[in-house]
Amino acid sequence: MVLLGFDPGSVCFGIGILKKENGTIRYVHSEEIKLKEKQFNARMKTLWKRLDEIFSIFSINEAAIEEGFLGKNISSMNVLAKVRGVVLGFLILNELDLISYSPRQVKLAVTGNGNALKSQVKRTMEILLQIKEKKIGNDESDALAVAYCHLLKVK
Repeated sequence: MVLLGFDPGSVCFGIGILKKENGTIRYVHSEEIKLKEKQFNARMKTLWKRLDEIFSIFSINEAAIEEGFLGKNISSMNVLAKVRGVVLGFLILNELDLISYSPRQVKLAVTGNGNALKSQVKRTMEILLQIKEKKIGNDESDALAVAYCHLLKVK
């Protein structure tokens, strides 16, 4: 099974691809998609195109995303909801379901601590996935953590 994990952002969007085979989870690919355009719709078009490229390269079986948490900034929450909508629309067209996990669920699954810091999640993912040759960013490691969390739950 090949799983694509998402850490949504409106400026930097993390993706992580992991493969589970014979009970072993291994690293396949990860990146941070930089969305530099000023207009939101242009950024979402860039995101959509990159997701399309990723789907043409990798045979994705499932997808998981980190849910947003209810913050004080309603405007930011609204923007991230739209980003998630773009991802959901893309996945619907590609006939894949999207499974959601809270940040706490993801942190608990990968570090054993639901209140872990981003730096702890990142370091844990580097160790668990034996990522040595590549320097991964925070959004990338969060996306990998979402994918890892889901694969732990899949039999």
